[in-house]
Amino acid sequence: MFSIIRGGCFSRHSSDFIMNRPNGLPYYVLLIIKSYSELEIEGQRMVCHPDSALLIRPDTPYSYQNPHGEYIDDWLHFTCRPEDIAEHAALFHKCFPVSSTRVLTTYIQQALWENHYSESKEYYVDSLFRILLKHLTEDYYKKDMEEYNPYKYKLQQLRLEIQSAPYRNYTARETAAGLGVSASYFQSLYRKFFHIPFKTDVIHMRIDYARELVSTTEMSFEQIAYQCGYSSEVHFYRQFLAKTGMTPGEYRNTFL
Repeated sequence: MFSIIRGGCFSRHSSDFIMNRPNGLPYYVLLIIKSYSELEIEGQRMVCHPDSALLIRPDTPYSYQNPHGEYIDDWLHFTCRPEDIAEHAALFHKCFPVSSTRVLTTYIQQALWENHYSESKEYYVDSLFRILLKHLTEDYYKKDMEEYNPYKYKLQQLRLEIQSAPYRNYTARETAAGLGVSASYFQSLYRKFFHIPFKTDVIHMRIDYARELVSTTEMSFEQIAYQCGYSSEVHFYRQFLAKTGMTPGEYRNTFL
């Protein structure tokens, strides 16, 4: 049976806050993390992004903080029999994304309410806790494993960077090096996440930017080619025609 010792929802701490428990706690800990955070568990460092969960075993040394801003989480300290938690063993000491922190927060809030005010708190808390852990386990074992790839956040940031500055010279080799992976693995990851090859995506973003400049400015096509990262105006014309079905001049004429 699951029993709650204490807990809270939407706990907030400033960037100078550090939760450091060098000897752990004598009971289990559940964190639903709603901000960026840096953690260390048994000497192993990890990063958790918003909308993640973490389960910690009793007597396990751990610490966490968000040195870049406010740290926010829901948390529970709880006890249970070893056989009750055995089926969820894979979840421990791994920070993994969850599909809906709102739903998890609702269960935690209700469990805390029952724990404090219900005459039959043992039954209700145990039932709510089992549902909560079922949700966490389903999130952890989702079939779409790309959702949990450790490079997901970095790839999302990279794609946003390319969209905002498509004129830069992006190469798979240099970009992969920035992620600490090989060029071939990077290209495979990129295609898996965004369903388009990296080089093709960069070209599309450049042409999208070029279409905006062609339709909203009086810049020459040579200037636009340069602004979009092309060293050759001919190369720019070819890619623009291939993607839009029109030359830059024809495209501009449609807005006159």
